[in-house]
Amino acid sequence: MQNPESISLTGKGIYDILKFNYIESRGIFSMKHIFVVNPAAGKGKKLPAVLGAITYACEELNVDFEIYHTVTVGDGIRYVREKCEKNSGEVLRFYACGGDGTLYEVINGAVSYPNTEVAIIPTGTGNDFIKAFSSPEFFSDIKRQLLGKPEALDLIRYNGRYCINVLNIGFDCDVVQKVSEIKRSALVPSGLAYLFSVANVFTRSFGTSFRVVIDDRETVEKEFTLMAVAGANYYGNGFLVAPTALLNDGYMDLCLVDKVTRTQFAKLISLYKTGRHVDENGISRYPFIRYQKCKKILVESYQALGVCADGEISPYKTVQIEIQPKAISFSVPKGARCLSLRRTETDEASSPFAPSIYTTKET
Repeated sequence: MQNPESISLTGKGIYDILKFNYIESRGIFSMKHIFVVNPAAGKGKKLPAVLGAITYACEELNVDFEIYHTVTVGDGIRYVREKCEKNSGEVLRFYACGGDGTLYEVINGAVSYPNTEVAIIPTGTGNDFIKAFSSPEFFSDIKRQLLGKPEALDLIRYNGRYCINVLNIGFDCDVVQKVSEIKRSALVPSGLAYLFSVANVFTRSFGTSFRVVIDDRETVEKEFTLMAVAGANYYGNGFLVAPTALLNDGYMDLCLVDKVTRTQFAKLISLYKTGRHVDENGISRYPFIRYQKCKKILVESYQALGVCADGEISPYKTVQIEIQPKAISFSVPKGARCLSLRRTETDEASSPFAPSIYTTKET
C-alpha cells in the first residue's frame, strides 16, 4: 500500500465523498472505538478518571472499544497507522486522549485512510484546538464523544507531515520548547508553564532571518519575530492568532510579525492574545504585521529553523507548506458544534480574503 505521507489529498474528488458518506452512514455501533492515551499528558493527573469514564460509557452503550497507551514520542503515529492497515475493512474512530500533540500523532497516523475518524478527549495542558467549538466541556464527556458525528476538516501539510491547528516559527516555537522543559519540573504548575516560558524567551535576543514565498507570487525576506500558519484560531494556551481562520475553507491564515523591539512586543502581546492585531475583516492593524489567507507557503533559511506544528518541533532549512482541503474526518461530540466553518455553497463562492465566521446547526 502507498505510504500515507506520499499522498497529497485534494478533498475534491470521489474519494472524499465516499469517505465521509460511508463513515456517517454506518453509525457508532458498527465502528470500532480506539482510545489512544498519552499517559504523560497533564502529568497523568486526569488519567484514572478518564480511563474509568471510557470503560463505563463504552460498556453502557455496548460499543466495540479498546484502549492503547503510547510509550514514546511518535508511537501514536505508528500504532494508528498499523491499526488502519490491519483493519481496512472496518470503520475506525481514534480518540486522541491527551493534548494537541497527541491529536497531531493520531491525525498523522490516520490521514489518507478512508475508513477512519479522529476525535480528541482533552487531558493535556495544551488543548487549543477545541476552542474552535462550542461547549468545549462536551469533549470530556465520553458518551457525547461516542455519539459524535464527523465534520470534514482541512489539514496543513508540511514536508510530508500534517497538522490541524497551528504551525509556527520563531518566538512561539522557542516558547513551546521552553514549555516542554518547564513541564518536566514539579515546581511550576502546568497551567502557568506557558506564561513562564513567554517571560523566559522574552528576555533573550529574538528575531529570525528567513525567506517566505506566498502562493508562488509574493516573496518576503527579512528578520521576523514570529510566523504562524493557522488552520484553526487559537494556540499557545489561548492566544487568538487567527480570528478569521475557518476549518474548511481551503485556506491557511498566515501571520508574519517583523522583528520588533521588546517595548513594541510588550505593547502588542495583549492585543495578539485577544485577536485584536487584525480587524474584523482580517486586515492587520499594524505595519509590522502581515496577515493574509493563502494556499501555499515556502520557507527557506540558511540555518535550520525550529518548526512547531501542533506543539511538535522539528528542524528544517526548507519548509513546503500547503493546505489540504477536507483531508480528515473529525468527530464532533453530540451537542457541540464547530464555530469556525464555512457553512453554505454561497459562502464558498464569496471572497476568500475577508471571510466571516459561520456557525453550523447543532445536531
